[in-house]
Amino acid sequence: MATTPDFSQLGGNAEGDKRSFWSRPEGIVGLLFMAAIGAMGLVYFNRIVEFLIRVTENTLYLAGLLAVLGLLIFLITSKDVRTAVFFLFKTFMRKIAGTVIQLNPIAIMKIYVDDLKDKRRKMNSQIDQLAGQLVKLNKKIAENNETIKQKFAEANRANTMTDRPGMREAASLATIEGAGLQEMNEKLFPLQRNMKTVLEFMEKVNKSADYIIKETEIKVKLKEVEYQIVKESSNALRTAVSIFKGNPDKKFYFDESMEYIQDDMSRKLGEMKRAMDLSMDFINSVDIQNGVLSDKGQAMLQAYNQGQFKLIQLDHPEPPTSTPKSINPPKDAGYRNLLD
Repeated sequence: MATTPDFSQLGGNAEGDKRSFWSRPEGIVGLLFMAAIGAMGLVYFNRIVEFLIRVTENTLYLAGLLAVLGLLIFLITSKDVRTAVFFLFKTFMRKIAGTVIQLNPIAIMKIYVDDLKDKRRKMNSQIDQLAGQLVKLNKKIAENNETIKQKFAEANRANTMTDRPGMREAASLATIEGAGLQEMNEKLFPLQRNMKTVLEFMEKVNKSADYIIKETEIKVKLKEVEYQIVKESSNALRTAVSIFKGNPDKKFYFDESMEYIQDDMSRKLGEMKRAMDLSMDFINSVDIQNGVLSDKGQAMLQAYNQGQFKLIQLDHPEPPTSTPKSINPPKDAGYRNLLD
């Protein structure tokens, strides 16, 4: 009786999470790293040997080499050192693998989905081959059955003609061949049954794999959309925060520009104040002169209105004979100076 296949292994199990270091991505990277070091050692093997030969030619160099060799042996044989080196190596490889993952995590997830699709296509090809082998096996069993029937019919015919020479031997050979074919079919039938069971199992796995791949594709697309939204939201939020915090470089130039404007304004205001202080003496003197001329002009206007103002006449033939009436001049000092 065929057992029902266990599909729990398809979705992963607890043992899958406890894989060894060398079966993980960082372990594979470590193997590649060690292979690269080994390849470099093979490339420079001759140089290393020549160096060792030159070193051993000198006793001091030989002693130093033996000391280094002893240190290396101690480090290799020390369990604590090996453990520390292993964890250091493991951490380094994990950082490298993490750097690769951080470059484009969505692309790595898509590569994983493509790998699942490739494995499914390979499994489909194997299912086709297995189905072909099952068809061949069924055909072989059917042909053997037909041959068995034919051989037994020949044996029965030969037994009816036993009076003829050689018929007994022919009947015996026919029965032997038929028995041999029957024995072959008895051995082929369990194989045919197992192949049929495996084929049914593979068909179920194929359907489950198709479901897993489609589910994984949906998850990847969803994560891609979520990751893109989160990145855009983060960039928008970072831009909003930068409005309050400011970009350090740009804020530096902003502060420098503000300080320069402040200094330039202070310098120009100082220059303006100094210029105003220097011009105050000139302005005061102008105001004084204007005040004197204004008083003098008022006195002359008053004298003109009273008819006591004389304009300067040019080319008089003779001085006037009559003297004007006595005028009581005003006590204004400016007018007195004008009459004088």
